[in-house]
Amino acid sequence: MTRQAFTIAVVAFLCSAAAATADTDVSPKPSPKSSVVSVRSKDGTLIVVECAGAGPNLVIVHGGTGDRSRWKPLFPLFASHFTVCAMDRRGHGASGDSPDYALQKEVEDVAAVANSRSGPVFVLGHSYGAVCALEAAFLTDKISKLVLYEPPLQDLDHTAVAARMEKMIQAGDREQASVIFFQEIVMISPSEVVAMKARPSWPTLVASIDSQIRQIRALAGYRFDPKRMSTLNVPTLLLTGSKSGHVAEGADRTRERMGGGVGAG
Repeated sequence: MTRQAFTIAVVAFLCSAAAATADTDVSPKPSPKSSVVSVRSKDGTLIVVECAGAGPNLVIVHGGTGDRSRWKPLFPLFASHFTVCAMDRRGHGASGDSPDYALQKEVEDVAAVANSRSGPVFVLGHSYGAVCALEAAFLTDKISKLVLYEPPLQDLDHTAVAARMEKMIQAGDREQASVIFFQEIVMISPSEVVAMKARPSWPTLVASIDSQIRQIRALAGYRFDPKRMSTLNVPTLLLTGSKSGHVAEGADRTRERMGGGVGAG
């Protein structure tokens, strides 16, 4: 899925509630002026959020690697439709962290950011961030729509891979641990990993690889409960990319189990 196709799908889904005649023009625009704020989560951890644009609130929760900067290239496309806010998940970017990590804390972070906004909030979560976004909808009634992009809800246990990665990190080979993560968990081909290494963002990804260990273990203990999900009355759009692989298969099963309130893209 191209960046433009992704943006059009998200805008069309969210704007159907914001305005019946919403303009879905997502042609390139100048980068909007943004502001950075901090939101205190339930356990006191400060979560940094960067916002731009005007209109209904759209909070973006990034995936397992990187930080909010990975979504800033889409700010010019979203900012003419929404007040778009990209958060740094705890332990990433400028946000704080806590020694006692749990998936629930990340869920509380998303809920805290949603609750800090005035009016209803749309939430777009990618990968691990999509799980956090989904669960946050159970904690606050501020979330009026969800977009879940490549949510890892297929109940796979990668703790053995995490253990190997941890040993590599302890031995000082953080880059190889990163390669193992992308090839064996994200399922990116060796040639694609080579291309990733050539990008300016690669050192940041390698530097944050430690966070993957705790996230992998947290996901291993997470179970998608269809009966519980059926009680969530929040319109939801599930999106997968052209190379989503096993994640796409998991999303298909998730769509079936969540029922009629879930759209596909």
